[in-house]
Amino acid sequence: MHATANTLASLDLIDPIADALAGPGWIVLENVVAPQQCAALADEIRGEFAGGDFHRAGIGKSGALQVVSEVRGDHVHWLEHANAAPLQRDWLGWLDELSSGLNRTLYLGLQEFEGHAAIYPPGSFYKTHLDQFRGTSERSVTAILYLNPDWQPADGGQLRLYLDEACSEYRDIAPRAGTLVVFLAARFYHEVLTAHRERIAITGWFKRRALG
Repeated sequence: MHATANTLASLDLIDPIADALAGPGWIVLENVVAPQQCAALADEIRGEFAGGDFHRAGIGKSGALQVVSEVRGDHVHWLEHANAAPLQRDWLGWLDELSSGLNRTLYLGLQEFEGHAAIYPPGSFYKTHLDQFRGTSERSVTAILYLNPDWQPADGGQLRLYLDEACSEYRDIAPRAGTLVVFLAARFYHEVLTAHRERIAITGWFKRRALG
């Protein structure tokens, strides 16, 4: 983990997140990042998109990765500490602090974070899926930060988080700027409903060591 100065979000959020993961397994926190910083983060990401750093997102793992427009339509740019833009690097630093806090309180054995910035053009979506790949257990916790100001119900693009295995009970979460969603990756199916305007997020997963 790479510790860095926290400038985007409060460390006071770590304990409520840990309590939620130990309880229902998910949490939605609003106004985690200030509006002006959300706007600056979004501008960083748009600049990278304009510079050609993004590619169409696929489904599957490693060599089996496929671009399937009927399943998802977002564009992604994978993030690394070494080459991340300044505000994205600050956010990765805060996530490092969150990982350390979750390990201290929940003993999750988290060892690394992988994540990407994602842009959903108007008309795109991501069908129902689970973040933990079949036959693997590395991805333990999902964290999503939204960067979209003045999001309205008519804009669509909600994260639909299914709260039961039958996917009959759910909560729709608007991707408003500053909203952070954290949940257990192996437990909750979810989807992104069709977005009717550009939708930007930073999405990632805290990972444990692969078993076996």
